[in-house]
Amino acid sequence: MNPDPVRGLVWRNTAAIGGARIGSVALDGVAYILTARYFGPAEYGHYLSLLAFLNLVDLAADLTLMDILVREMSKEPDRSGAWLAAGTILRMALAGIGLTAFALYIFVAAPRAGLSQTAWIAALILPAGAMRTPLALFRARMKMHYELGIVLATRLVNLLLFIALMQARGSMAQFFLAILVSRILLAVLGWGAAFTRFGIRLTLPGARLWRLARESIPMGLSGSFVALQLKADILLLATMAGAAAAGLYGAVAQLPEYSLYIPVVISTPMLPVLSRLFAESARERFQEFYGRMFHSIVAAVVPLAVVALIMPRAAVTLLFGASYAEAAGLLPILALAIVAMWISHATAIAAVAAGLQSNFIWIQSICMVTYLLLDWLLIPHWGGTAAALVRLITTLIAPVLTGWVLQRRLHCVLRIGGFRPTAIAGAGMALTVAACAGLPVLIAAALGGTVYGAALWAMSRSAALKAG
Repeated sequence: MNPDPVRGLVWRNTAAIGGARIGSVALDGVAYILTARYFGPAEYGHYLSLLAFLNLVDLAADLTLMDILVREMSKEPDRSGAWLAAGTILRMALAGIGLTAFALYIFVAAPRAGLSQTAWIAALILPAGAMRTPLALFRARMKMHYELGIVLATRLVNLLLFIALMQARGSMAQFFLAILVSRILLAVLGWGAAFTRFGIRLTLPGARLWRLARESIPMGLSGSFVALQLKADILLLATMAGAAAAGLYGAVAQLPEYSLYIPVVISTPMLPVLSRLFAESARERFQEFYGRMFHSIVAAVVPLAVVALIMPRAAVTLLFGASYAEAAGLLPILALAIVAMWISHATAIAAVAAGLQSNFIWIQSICMVTYLLLDWLLIPHWGGTAAALVRLITTLIAPVLTGWVLQRRLHCVLRIGGFRPTAIAGAGMALTVAACAGLPVLIAAALGGTVYGAALWAMSRSAALKAG
């Protein structure tokens, strides 16, 4: 593969997926913040107890299938119709399993809060969300500008519906109906583009269905564990400490999940490239592109971590209002968990591209057992603080073990010296933000970010001149 066309293709798709993810973060983030403010901690805790379960199922299903589907479509582009059919069948099957689990959850938890009718409306989100498999086609074909347009359109519709409901003093059930409408719109636009713009014709998947199911089992188990680690502590807090405590913690604890939109900007275009390089046995190129992806993800997470560590109260108050200020002490812990999650994501993408996803079963099993055991023991005593600390501990385990697998199986070793510019620039940003702590958090973050970006640029420029 000629490196110049590949890099150009990666950059174009990175820009497209970046626009989709940044736009999604902005639009979903506004909706998320406005909803937390609209309901208040107690009512938001009830709302979140349903939405967290649904998002847990949806996230686990996507983690099970999407990356494997992209990998297989990348290797067999002329069989995309069969792969898309296989992926959609399995995705709907997972939605059915999720509906069964949600029905049990409704039976146990929803009647106590008077949410049974609302919960059944919310349940329709699962089958609607299962129809977004054409996104895998756009990624495999490296035509991610289609995802950009479709995702932003549906997220904007969702936000506008939320704002309209807030103006009309809408009920919780109506908010779930708004989410359902946006999910259906995404499916219609995605399938419309697949049929009309890509000329896809669905064919019987045959053996590909069973192959996809077999390859996805490790991803399904590990994906379910990852999704649980993003949601289960909120549900446990709701049960053990009440809706108000879950609402306070949940508002801040969802930031790590939303933050994952950003590393996906970098990793999504890299997965099909890494998959092809590995299939062609181009191990040196694989190592090169993996290293670039890893360093880029680390450089991207530093500014978020710096602001959260130095100005947590100002950040939480700005996002959620003064009624959530009590949760500010949790933000530094969760910021470190975000760093670990982003690093874990980079190592996981490389492992999937190399077909090493079976190792996720034992890695995530260790994480999940540790997570549930510590949460069960510590949350009754220390509430949200315990939940945040447990998240940090378990998110550190995964990248260490996955990195060890990559080193042992592929001899992928990252150069420590490559992180020096990021560390120096991050220290400069931290000093700047600390010096500006008396200013509004957005101004302090902007000044710190300017220092960070300028330092990275200066050091990369100096390195380029030396190399030249």
